[in-house]
Amino acid sequence: MMLPVLLVLPLLLAPEFEKVDFRGSTDDRVRLLKHKVGAVRARAAMLLEYGDRDRSIAALLVALSDPDASVRTASARTLGAWGDERATPFLARAMRREKDPRVLRHLLLAIGSCGDTYVARAVAEYLDHPVQEVRIGAVAALGKLADARQRAGLWAVFRFAAEDPDFVVRSSVLGAFVELGWKKDAQQAVVELEKAGALKLWRPRVAIVLAVGGIRWRERADWLKKLRDAERDPRVLAAAAGALSRLGYRDDLLRWVDHEDAGVRKAALLVLEDAGDSRAKARAVQLVRSDPDVSVRFTAAMILHRTGHAEANVYLVDALRSNDVTIWITALAALEKKYGQEFGRNPSAWTEFFKKQN
Repeated sequence: MMLPVLLVLPLLLAPEFEKVDFRGSTDDRVRLLKHKVGAVRARAAMLLEYGDRDRSIAALLVALSDPDASVRTASARTLGAWGDERATPFLARAMRREKDPRVLRHLLLAIGSCGDTYVARAVAEYLDHPVQEVRIGAVAALGKLADARQRAGLWAVFRFAAEDPDFVVRSSVLGAFVELGWKKDAQQAVVELEKAGALKLWRPRVAIVLAVGGIRWRERADWLKKLRDAERDPRVLAAAAGALSRLGYRDDLLRWVDHEDAGVRKAALLVLEDAGDSRAKARAVQLVRSDPDVSVRFTAAMILHRTGHAEANVYLVDALRSNDVTIWITALAALEKKYGQEFGRNPSAWTEFFKKQN
Protein backbone atom coordinates (compact mmCIF):
# COMPACT_ATOMS: atom_id res chain seq x y z
CA MET A 1 0.00 0.00 0.00
CA MET A 2 2.88 2.40 0.70
CA LEU A 3 4.56 1.98 -2.70
CA PRO A 4 2.16 4.24 -4.67
CA VAL A 5 2.55 6.86 -1.94
CA LEU A 6 6.30 6.82 -2.37
CA LEU A 7 5.90 7.07 -6.13
CA VAL A 8 3.63 10.09 -6.06
CA LEU A 9 4.91 12.18 -3.16
CA PRO A 10 8.22 13.11 -4.85
CA LEU A 11 6.30 14.38 -7.86
CA LEU A 12 4.21 16.58 -5.57
CA LEU A 13 7.00 17.94 -3.44
CA ALA A 14 10.17 18.21 -5.57
CA PRO A 15 10.33 20.27 -8.80
CA GLU A 16 13.45 18.50 -10.07
CA PHE A 17 11.46 15.25 -10.24
CA GLU A 18 8.96 16.62 -12.76
CA LYS A 19 10.49 14.84 -15.75
CA VAL A 20 11.50 11.70 -13.89
CA ASP A 21 9.32 8.59 -14.03
CA PHE A 22 9.84 6.47 -10.93
CA ARG A 23 7.17 3.97 -11.91
CA GLY A 24 9.36 1.92 -14.23
CA SER A 25 10.94 -1.49 -13.79
CA THR A 26 13.74 -2.42 -11.43
CA ASP A 27 16.23 -1.92 -14.27
CA ASP A 28 14.83 1.56 -14.91
CA ARG A 29 15.34 2.51 -11.28
CA VAL A 30 18.84 1.06 -11.28
CA ARG A 31 19.61 3.38 -14.19
CA LEU A 32 18.27 6.30 -12.17
CA LEU A 33 21.04 5.65 -9.63
CA LYS A 34 23.28 7.41 -12.17
CA HIS A 35 21.02 10.45 -12.57
CA LYS A 36 22.76 13.83 -12.29
CA VAL A 37 20.45 14.97 -9.47
CA GLY A 38 21.28 13.47 -6.08
CA ALA A 39 17.68 13.63 -4.86
CA VAL A 40 16.60 11.51 -7.83
CA ARG A 41 19.30 8.95 -7.10
CA ALA A 42 18.20 8.83 -3.46
CA ARG A 43 14.54 8.28 -4.36
CA ALA A 44 15.50 5.55 -6.82
CA ALA A 45 17.57 3.83 -4.12
CA MET A 46 14.61 3.96 -1.77
CA LEU A 47 12.15 2.56 -4.33
CA LEU A 48 14.45 -0.32 -5.24
CA GLU A 49 13.36 -1.91 -1.97
CA TYR A 50 10.19 -2.95 -3.81
CA GLY A 51 11.94 -4.26 -6.92
CA ASP A 52 13.93 -7.34 -7.86
CA ARG A 53 16.62 -7.71 -5.22
CA ASP A 54 19.02 -9.81 -7.23
CA ARG A 55 18.95 -7.36 -10.15
CA SER A 56 19.58 -4.31 -8.01
CA ILE A 57 21.74 -5.28 -5.05
CA ALA A 58 25.04 -4.75 -6.88
CA ALA A 59 24.05 -1.22 -7.92
CA LEU A 60 23.01 -0.35 -4.37
CA LEU A 61 26.29 -1.62 -2.99
CA VAL A 62 28.07 0.73 -5.40
CA ALA A 63 25.73 3.55 -4.33
CA LEU A 64 27.10 3.25 -0.79
CA SER A 65 30.03 5.27 -2.17
CA ASP A 66 27.86 7.96 -3.78
CA PRO A 67 29.10 11.52 -3.10
CA ASP A 68 25.60 12.52 -1.93
CA ALA A 69 24.88 11.61 1.70
CA SER A 70 21.16 11.18 1.02
CA VAL A 71 21.92 8.53 -1.61
CA ARG A 72 24.21 6.64 0.75
CA THR A 73 21.52 6.81 3.43
CA ALA A 74 18.75 5.60 1.11
CA SER A 75 20.94 2.75 -0.16
CA ALA A 76 21.75 1.64 3.38
CA ARG A 77 18.09 1.77 4.36
CA THR A 78 17.02 -0.36 1.40
CA LEU A 79 19.77 -2.91 2.03
CA GLY A 80 18.78 -2.99 5.69
CA ALA A 81 15.14 -3.53 4.80
CA TRP A 82 16.15 -6.56 2.75
CA GLY A 83 18.31 -8.01 5.51
CA ASP A 84 20.44 -9.72 2.87
CA GLU A 85 23.64 -11.11 4.37
CA ARG A 86 25.47 -10.59 1.07
CA ALA A 87 25.53 -6.87 1.80
CA THR A 88 27.24 -7.19 5.19
CA PRO A 89 30.93 -6.91 4.16
CA PHE A 90 30.17 -3.96 1.89
CA LEU A 91 28.19 -2.20 4.62
CA ALA A 92 31.03 -2.82 7.07
CA ARG A 93 33.54 -1.33 4.63
CA ALA A 94 31.30 1.69 4.09
CA MET A 95 30.90 2.03 7.84
CA ARG A 96 34.65 2.29 8.37
CA ARG A 97 35.08 5.10 5.82
CA GLU A 98 31.88 7.06 6.52
CA LYS A 99 32.34 10.53 8.04
CA ASP A 100 28.74 11.74 8.12
CA PRO A 101 27.18 10.68 11.48
CA ARG A 102 23.66 10.53 10.02
CA VAL A 103 24.73 8.15 7.27
CA LEU A 104 26.84 6.16 9.70
CA ARG A 105 23.81 5.56 11.89
CA HIS A 106 21.88 4.07 8.96
CA LEU A 107 24.84 1.91 7.98
CA LEU A 108 24.96 0.51 11.50
CA LEU A 109 21.23 -0.19 11.47
CA ALA A 110 21.57 -1.94 8.11
CA ILE A 111 24.44 -4.08 9.40
CA GLY A 112 22.27 -5.07 12.32
CA SER A 113 19.58 -6.29 9.93
CA CYS A 114 21.90 -7.97 7.43
CA GLY A 115 24.78 -9.23 9.52
CA ASP A 116 25.62 -12.00 11.93
CA THR A 117 27.53 -12.16 15.18
CA TYR A 118 30.87 -12.01 13.36
CA VAL A 119 30.42 -8.25 12.76
CA ALA A 120 29.24 -7.46 16.31
CA ARG A 121 32.74 -6.63 17.51
CA ALA A 122 33.24 -4.07 14.73
CA VAL A 123 29.87 -2.52 15.52
CA ALA A 124 30.67 -2.38 19.25
CA GLU A 125 33.57 -0.03 18.51
CA TYR A 126 30.98 2.68 17.83
CA LEU A 127 29.40 2.43 21.28
CA ASP A 128 31.67 5.25 22.48
CA HIS A 129 31.33 7.41 19.35
CA PRO A 130 31.16 11.14 20.23
CA VAL A 131 27.88 11.60 18.32
CA GLN A 132 24.81 10.39 20.17
CA GLU A 133 22.85 9.17 17.13
CA VAL A 134 25.80 6.98 16.09
CA ARG A 135 25.90 5.39 19.55
CA ILE A 136 22.17 4.76 19.29
CA GLY A 137 22.68 3.11 15.89
CA ALA A 138 25.39 0.86 17.30
CA VAL A 139 23.17 -0.13 20.23
CA ALA A 140 20.25 -0.93 17.94
CA ALA A 141 22.49 -2.98 15.65
CA LEU A 142 23.83 -5.03 18.56
CA GLY A 143 20.25 -5.62 19.62
CA LYS A 144 19.74 -7.53 16.38
CA LEU A 145 23.12 -9.25 16.09
CA ALA A 146 22.57 -11.30 19.27
CA ASP A 147 26.16 -11.60 20.42
CA ALA A 148 26.18 -12.28 24.17
CA ARG A 149 29.82 -11.19 24.31
CA GLN A 150 28.66 -7.59 23.87
CA ARG A 151 26.59 -7.57 27.11
CA ALA A 152 29.33 -5.82 29.09
CA GLY A 153 29.72 -3.17 26.40
CA LEU A 154 26.00 -2.42 26.35
CA TRP A 155 25.89 -2.11 30.13
CA ALA A 156 28.93 0.18 30.04
CA VAL A 157 27.10 2.52 27.66
CA PHE A 158 23.98 2.32 29.80
CA ARG A 159 25.78 3.32 32.97
CA PHE A 160 27.80 6.15 31.46
CA ALA A 161 25.04 8.60 32.43
CA ALA A 162 27.11 11.74 31.92
CA GLU A 163 26.95 11.19 28.17
CA ASP A 164 23.18 10.67 28.19
CA PRO A 165 21.39 13.46 30.07
CA ASP A 166 18.10 12.91 28.24
CA PHE A 167 18.13 9.10 28.66
CA VAL A 168 17.95 8.53 24.89
CA VAL A 169 20.96 6.21 24.67
CA ARG A 170 20.01 4.33 27.82
CA SER A 171 16.49 3.88 26.46
CA SER A 172 18.03 2.42 23.31
CA VAL A 173 20.07 -0.02 25.38
CA LEU A 174 16.89 -1.07 27.16
CA GLY A 175 15.29 -1.66 23.75
CA ALA A 176 18.29 -3.76 22.71
CA PHE A 177 17.95 -5.93 25.82
CA VAL A 178 14.29 -6.49 24.95
CA GLU A 179 15.15 -7.28 21.32
CA LEU A 180 17.78 -9.77 22.47
CA GLY A 181 15.34 -11.45 24.85
CA TRP A 182 17.50 -10.70 27.89
CA LYS A 183 14.65 -10.35 30.36
CA LYS A 184 16.68 -9.95 33.55
CA ASP A 185 18.88 -7.30 31.93
CA ALA A 186 15.80 -5.44 30.72
CA GLN A 187 14.18 -5.56 34.15
CA GLN A 188 17.34 -4.29 35.82
CA ALA A 189 17.64 -1.52 33.24
CA VAL A 190 14.04 -0.44 33.92
CA VAL A 191 14.70 -0.28 37.66
CA GLU A 192 17.84 1.81 37.15
CA LEU A 193 16.10 4.16 34.72
CA GLU A 194 13.27 4.75 37.16
CA LYS A 195 15.68 5.43 40.01
CA ALA A 196 17.54 7.92 37.83
CA GLY A 197 14.34 9.88 37.16
CA ALA A 198 13.75 8.76 33.59
CA LEU A 199 9.98 8.70 34.03
CA LYS A 200 9.99 12.51 33.94
CA LEU A 201 10.69 12.44 30.18
CA TRP A 202 8.43 10.98 27.52
CA ARG A 203 11.05 9.09 25.47
CA PRO A 204 12.31 6.89 28.31
CA ARG A 205 8.71 6.42 29.50
CA VAL A 206 7.89 5.02 26.06
CA ALA A 207 10.96 2.77 26.21
CA ILE A 208 9.96 1.45 29.63
CA VAL A 209 6.37 0.84 28.53
CA LEU A 210 7.55 -1.03 25.42
CA ALA A 211 9.95 -3.07 27.53
CA VAL A 212 7.18 -4.12 29.92
CA GLY A 213 5.19 -5.42 26.97
CA GLY A 214 8.18 -6.83 25.12
CA ILE A 215 9.40 -9.03 27.97
CA ARG A 216 5.84 -9.86 29.10
CA TRP A 217 6.40 -8.35 32.54
CA ARG A 218 2.95 -9.11 33.93
CA GLU A 219 3.75 -7.72 37.37
CA ARG A 220 3.71 -4.28 35.76
CA ALA A 221 0.30 -4.73 34.09
CA ASP A 222 -1.58 -2.70 36.71
CA TRP A 223 0.81 0.21 36.14
CA LEU A 224 0.06 0.07 32.42
CA LYS A 225 -3.69 0.05 33.00
CA LYS A 226 -3.49 3.12 35.23
CA LEU A 227 -1.72 5.08 32.51
CA ARG A 228 -5.00 5.51 30.65
CA ASP A 229 -6.16 8.09 33.15
CA ALA A 230 -2.81 9.23 34.60
CA GLU A 231 -0.71 9.75 31.46
CA ARG A 232 -1.11 12.84 29.26
CA ASP A 233 1.37 12.18 26.48
CA PRO A 234 -0.36 10.34 23.58
CA ARG A 235 2.94 8.80 22.45
CA VAL A 236 3.32 7.05 25.79
CA LEU A 237 -0.32 6.01 25.74
CA ALA A 238 -0.02 4.57 22.23
CA ALA A 239 2.94 2.48 23.38
CA ALA A 240 1.00 1.39 26.47
CA ALA A 241 -1.89 0.18 24.30
CA GLY A 242 0.47 -2.13 22.45
CA ALA A 243 2.07 -3.33 25.67
CA LEU A 244 -1.29 -4.20 27.20
CA SER A 245 -2.17 -6.21 24.12
CA ARG A 246 1.08 -8.16 24.34
CA LEU A 247 0.28 -8.94 27.95
CA GLY A 248 -3.15 -10.19 26.90
CA TYR A 249 -5.30 -7.46 28.49
CA ARG A 250 -7.44 -6.71 25.45
CA ASP A 251 -10.66 -6.28 27.41
CA ASP A 252 -9.01 -3.38 29.23
CA LEU A 253 -7.71 -2.08 25.93
CA LEU A 254 -11.25 -1.64 24.62
CA ARG A 255 -11.63 1.31 26.99
CA TRP A 256 -8.69 2.98 25.28
CA VAL A 257 -10.59 3.10 21.98
CA ASP A 258 -12.82 5.71 23.65
CA HIS A 259 -9.93 7.84 24.89
CA GLU A 260 -10.23 11.62 24.55
CA ASP A 261 -7.05 11.82 22.46
CA ALA A 262 -7.48 10.92 18.79
CA GLY A 263 -3.98 9.46 18.52
CA VAL A 264 -4.68 7.08 21.38
CA ARG A 265 -7.99 6.00 19.85
CA LYS A 266 -6.22 5.20 16.58
CA ALA A 267 -3.41 3.33 18.29
CA ALA A 268 -5.76 1.23 20.41
CA LEU A 269 -7.89 0.36 17.39
CA LEU A 270 -4.87 -0.67 15.33
CA VAL A 271 -3.47 -2.72 18.20
CA LEU A 272 -6.76 -4.63 18.47
CA GLU A 273 -6.70 -5.28 14.73
CA ASP A 274 -3.06 -6.40 14.81
CA ALA A 275 -3.90 -8.80 17.64
CA GLY A 276 -6.62 -10.38 15.51
CA ASP A 277 -9.34 -9.32 17.94
CA SER A 278 -12.70 -9.56 16.17
CA ARG A 279 -13.99 -6.60 18.17
CA ALA A 280 -11.72 -4.27 16.21
CA LYS A 281 -14.04 -4.50 13.21
CA ALA A 282 -17.14 -3.63 15.23
CA ARG A 283 -15.44 -0.66 16.87
CA ALA A 284 -14.14 0.48 13.49
CA VAL A 285 -17.72 0.58 12.19
CA GLN A 286 -18.70 2.81 15.10
CA LEU A 287 -15.74 5.14 14.74
CA VAL A 288 -15.90 5.54 10.96
CA ARG A 289 -19.49 6.75 11.31
CA SER A 290 -19.21 9.03 14.31
CA ASP A 291 -15.67 9.93 15.40
CA PRO A 292 -15.04 13.70 15.25
CA ASP A 293 -11.44 13.28 14.10
CA VAL A 294 -10.86 12.68 10.37
CA SER A 295 -7.68 10.66 10.91
CA VAL A 296 -9.49 8.30 13.28
CA ARG A 297 -12.33 7.87 10.78
CA PHE A 298 -9.83 7.12 8.04
CA THR A 299 -7.96 4.61 10.19
CA ALA A 300 -11.27 2.88 10.87
CA ALA A 301 -12.09 2.94 7.14
CA MET A 302 -8.78 1.24 6.31
CA ILE A 303 -9.46 -1.46 8.90
CA LEU A 304 -12.85 -2.09 7.33
CA HIS A 305 -11.17 -2.22 3.92
CA ARG A 306 -8.68 -4.81 5.11
CA THR A 307 -11.45 -6.92 6.67
CA GLY A 308 -13.67 -6.75 3.57
CA HIS A 309 -16.51 -4.81 5.17
CA ALA A 310 -19.27 -3.82 2.73
CA GLU A 311 -19.17 -0.13 3.68
CA ALA A 312 -15.42 0.32 3.28
CA ASN A 313 -15.53 1.46 -0.36
CA VAL A 314 -17.91 4.31 0.47
CA TYR A 315 -15.51 5.74 3.02
CA LEU A 316 -12.42 5.28 0.85
CA VAL A 317 -14.07 7.04 -2.08
CA ASP A 318 -15.02 9.86 0.27
CA ALA A 319 -11.40 10.00 1.46
CA LEU A 320 -10.33 10.87 -2.11
CA ARG A 321 -11.85 14.32 -1.47
CA SER A 322 -9.57 14.95 1.50
CA ASN A 323 -7.10 17.83 1.42
CA ASP A 324 -4.66 15.64 3.34
CA VAL A 325 -2.24 14.24 0.74
CA THR A 326 -1.42 11.15 2.79
CA ILE A 327 -5.09 10.27 3.26
CA TRP A 328 -6.23 10.56 -0.34
CA ILE A 329 -3.13 8.88 -1.79
CA THR A 330 -3.41 5.97 0.65
CA ALA A 331 -7.12 5.60 -0.13
CA LEU A 332 -6.42 5.66 -3.86
CA ALA A 333 -3.65 3.09 -3.55
CA ALA A 334 -5.94 0.77 -1.57
CA LEU A 335 -8.73 1.02 -4.16
CA GLU A 336 -6.42 0.54 -7.15
CA LYS A 337 -4.66 -2.42 -5.59
CA LYS A 338 -7.90 -4.22 -4.72
CA TYR A 339 -9.88 -3.56 -7.89
CA GLY A 340 -7.20 -3.10 -10.56
CA GLN A 341 -8.83 0.11 -11.80
CA GLU A 342 -7.11 3.42 -12.54
CA PHE A 343 -9.74 6.12 -12.15
CA GLY A 344 -7.33 8.32 -10.24
CA ARG A 345 -8.59 10.83 -7.73
CA ASN A 346 -12.07 10.86 -9.27
CA PRO A 347 -14.75 9.99 -6.68
CA SER A 348 -17.53 10.05 -9.31
CA ALA A 349 -15.79 7.48 -11.51
CA TRP A 350 -15.20 5.17 -8.55
CA THR A 351 -18.80 5.56 -7.39
CA GLU A 352 -20.11 4.62 -10.85
CA PHE A 353 -17.77 1.64 -10.94
CA PHE A 354 -19.14 0.31 -7.64
CA LYS A 355 -22.73 0.87 -8.73
CA LYS A 356 -22.10 -1.36 -11.75
CA GLN A 357 -20.53 -4.00 -9.52
CA ASN A 358 -23.74 -4.17 -7.52
